Order: sequence, then structure tokens, then C-alpha cells
Amino acid sequence: MNGVTTVSLMGVGGQGILLAAAIIAETASAAGLRVKTSEVHGMAQRGGSVLSTVRFGKEVWSPVTHSADVVIATELLEGHRGLGHLGPRGALVCAVSTRIAPGSVLRGEQPYPDDLPAAAAARGVRLVAIDAEALAREAGTLRAVNVALLGAASAVLPFTAESWQRGLAAAVPARILEVNLRAFALGRDAVGAEDAQAL
Repeated sequence: MNGVTTVSLMGVGGQGILLAAAIIAETASAAGLRVKTSEVHGMAQRGGSVLSTVRFGKEVWSPVTHSADVVIATELLEGHRGLGHLGPRGALVCAVSTRIAPGSVLRGEQPYPDDLPAAAAARGVRLVAIDAEALAREAGTLRAVNVALLGAASAVLPFTAESWQRGLAAAVPARILEVNLRAFALGRDAVGAEDAQAL
């Protein structure tokens, strides 16, 4: 890892974006890096988009930047939106089985975008696509979709297993830590070794 790494987390209100961002921040801190975070809630309480950014490195001067190295999207449409946030050679980690249609789609004004692999390939973006809902259910709770995605994202983020464990323990309440550790492990295992790539 050279310089500063920027991770943007995108989803819909109630999907645990802020907790996922806190886990990444704690993990980076456990790895001895400096961390800056920023959040945009918007209309999250009404099911609107949520964006949280975590930047880490030896020196980090600002929590904001023009592009991300990694986007983690908890919903397919947010994954499509996330493509526009990625810089060159970026990676998109997306819960491709999760679809939350916005009002414009429900009213028939716009189609729900479908072909994420083609869209990612057209932009030269690396796509890590998993069925995070299925993994979260296997772990024991659908609420762990965000952490299953972090497990998948661990294939493209430069942290050791020990740093991730410390980050999870620091950010996740003790009463739900075990189920989240399972979700993380399942997400990590869902990304094959041939797909793993450090930034």
C-alpha cells in the first residue's frame, strides 16, 4: 500500500453503513495507520442513500477526496452509483442479490439497472460480487450483510486478519460480535484466492 487509501461505503438507510465504516476505521487504526472519516446521511431515515468515506495511511490530511480506491455497496443500485466514485484501477465490492427499488423505479419512470459486470468492465473496474444476504443468513442474521461485505472487501484491503479482528471487536457491540465474526469469515471465504488482490 502506497500513500492514502480511500474506501467509500454506499447503501440505503438502515443497512449498517456507519457501523461498517467504523469497523474499517478501527481496523486501520489497529494496523497503526492514521484515519479520517466523513458521512453523508441525506434522507437515510426514509430509505435514502447513505455515503460514508474512510481514508487511511501513514499521513491523512483530509477526510474527503474526489475518488475512491474501493467502493463497498450494500445494494445493487448503489453499486452502479459507486462506479462513478471509483478512481483508475479501483475495486467495487457489491451485494449483488440485494435490490431496493427507489421511488422512480417503483413509479415506472426509470428501469432498475441490471448488468453490473458489464458496467464495471466498461469502466475498467474490478468487481467483487457476492450474495451477501445469503451469507448473512448463514451467519445467523440478515443484519450482518454489511459485515459479510467487509469480509469480501478484506481481499482487496491491506489489513491482516489480526487487525480485522481487533477492528471488529472495537466497533461491534459484544452481544453481537460472534455472529458478525461469522459473517465476516463467510464473506472472506466467498472471494476465491485467485480473486484476492492487494491495492
